[in-house]
Amino acid sequence: MECLKFELYSPCATFKTPFSLKGIETYPLPPYSTVIGLLYTAMGRKWGGEEFSISVQGDYEAIFRDYIRFRKYNRKDKEIAVLPLEVPRLYNLRCVVHLLGEGEIIGDFVRALQKPKVYLFLGGGEYPVWIKSPRRVEVEEREVELETPYSAFVPESKYRLFDQTGVPFRLPSFYEEGEEKTYRWEQVYFLPKSSIVEGKLLVDREGDVVWV
Repeated sequence: MECLKFELYSPCATFKTPFSLKGIETYPLPPYSTVIGLLYTAMGRKWGGEEFSISVQGDYEAIFRDYIRFRKYNRKDKEIAVLPLEVPRLYNLRCVVHLLGEGEIIGDFVRALQKPKVYLFLGGGEYPVWIKSPRRVEVEEREVELETPYSAFVPESKYRLFDQTGVPFRLPSFYEEGEEKTYRWEQVYFLPKSSIVEGKLLVDREGDVVWV
């Protein structure tokens, strides 16, 4: 079995959670929908209904708090107030992404990431993203026992194999166009770096687990 593998880097990134209300909160890694959007932006077209699975793992050096100017309209006084809004930023974000799919989709994505149609951005569109070595790699399922080198989003079905304490998240993935855009939501757990995992998992030829 083959999959697409690439690394990405961004100096700063914020991945806003959907229920951030009075302040902004961020996912600890790019959600699936962000990676899907990045891939199709590189291709220069919209998602056309193709189905594939995504694995996202990575790390960042620190998280710091930035501020932006937030405009709030007061209906009663009919005035616009300008307020400071705190925004968390992931500093020096590095990720390893795998994608498993059928047909020509892997080759299409490899070519798109090697020569993207536009300059790529990540995490709010303010910071550039660098893509490293998009390539095909072989993967196989085998019994493993290891200490994870990265933090990762682990699907619920795989998380049940481990005696670990992860943080549950519901991640947006593909969307459906109707009267308004609605996302599919995937139940995952955020497994921190240096967790001990064992069981039957997909592993690529370079030794990285594929979390699908």
